[in-house]
Amino acid sequence: MREEERFTEYVQNYNPEDSQIRLKIIHTWKVVSAADQIAENLNLSEEEKKLAHLGALFHDIGRFEQVRRFHTFMDAKSVDHAALGAEILAQEDFLNELSNQEKEMVIQAVSVHNKLSIPDMDTGFQRVLDQILRDADKVDIFRVSAKEDPMDTTGAPLSALKTQTITPAVYEALVEGRSVDRSSRITNLDFWMSFLGFIPDLNFPVSCRIVLEQGFWREQLDRMVNEQLVEDEMTREQIQTLLDLSAKCLEEKAALAG
Repeated sequence: MREEERFTEYVQNYNPEDSQIRLKIIHTWKVVSAADQIAENLNLSEEEKKLAHLGALFHDIGRFEQVRRFHTFMDAKSVDHAALGAEILAQEDFLNELSNQEKEMVIQAVSVHNKLSIPDMDTGFQRVLDQILRDADKVDIFRVSAKEDPMDTTGAPLSALKTQTITPAVYEALVEGRSVDRSSRITNLDFWMSFLGFIPDLNFPVSCRIVLEQGFWREQLDRMVNEQLVEDEMTREQIQTLLDLSAKCLEEKAALAG
């Protein structure tokens, strides 16, 4: 596929020795794989599958320039990587083989993949495309959080969590099954806990099934409890409560997968 070759050419402009660049290249292909799985499960047309594939391929295209300019994945400290990605896609020739309407749909899905929720104006297949990208991204973010260096992903080592607690607004959102608004996060532990907010936001049962099968979603949080990486006993109990609620939610949603 020409678009895949174009993506590979583009990322060669960035330092392959930079661990954050390497992380995002691997992440991109993992998200593509997850999006393909989800699209196949949904029995989409070949044209729709292609748009899901391309949306996943370019969903984080803004990350590379973000890292080059700011050396961080933290949008609040740099730039909205999804908005930057949409801007790059509109300017570059990545999607030139698509019709104007198809190109606009992919760009829109990229622009909203990191937002708290999908805009009400996105309906029909646009909404489905948004949902596929968001789910596929979350599926692999769980792997990234479990396997990549926390310094690259959160900007702080796990040792920084030792004396931290969960901000009440973050805990409340997760108990109520809501995604965590970035503005509510205060501590680094809040950042880790906010990953659990991805679970109620997963749109398709197949996405939940993949998350459960991979098992990455709870790996680091289990360590925080079992290895007492977080010192405060009440906070560890809160983490365990949220893990139990999240597991129940995942299992119930995954059971609906065909």
